[in-house]
Amino acid sequence: MKILMIDDEFEYAELTKEYLEAKGAYVKYSPRPDLALAILQAESFDICLLDVKMPLKDGFTLAEDIKALDENMPIVFLTGQTLKEHKIKGLQIGADDYITKPYSLEELYLRLVAIMRRYKSSYNKSAEKTNMIQVGNYQFFPESRELNILEEKIKLSAIEAKLLHLLLLHKNDILKRDVALQSIWGDDDYYKAKSMNVYITKLRQYLKSDTNIEILNVHGEGYRLVVK
Repeated sequence: MKILMIDDEFEYAELTKEYLEAKGAYVKYSPRPDLALAILQAESFDICLLDVKMPLKDGFTLAEDIKALDENMPIVFLTGQTLKEHKIKGLQIGADDYITKPYSLEELYLRLVAIMRRYKSSYNKSAEKTNMIQVGNYQFFPESRELNILEEKIKLSAIEAKLLHLLLLHKNDILKRDVALQSIWGDDDYYKAKSMNVYITKLRQYLKSDTNIEILNVHGEGYRLVVK
């Protein structure tokens, strides 16, 4: 596991780096968020660990820049920012986890392993699924994460594509909220559930050109993709 860690809190960073390296990971550490993109362009990594509150560039802005460079890069925030608004914002940006300081080094390592396992599994499954899925008047390509209608081509984020694929697997039936959370993030954390509502809203917006398609909220249970 190749990890890029950007954190201006040297004490936390050094302890974390030492522990992860003892577990066999390669960790590139920098306290400079303004250098992160240059590092990513010069060297390949499997995952990024970012602090939120940093000088020159905050972690949220940096995460957005990283996603613009490589939208499939897994990101985990390691931060002292404990407000739920910060956690929700981090997850909406597309982070795979939001871990507050102080944190257990063993738990951090296990979370990273779980994230890498999910990404590998998702990649392997998408490589097997090269066929197009018809969704009303739309064509959905899981491998390339494209949603097309007529001449319009919509490029979905990794999480949007996973969520749409899950909804299609449960088409006209209920996709349980906890099933979706476990499939996408590996747990049913409250803040990730709030974040998922944002992705549902985005999918509704993408699918609005076909009035025969609806994504319904099923109170207390989850969501239902209805194709009339």
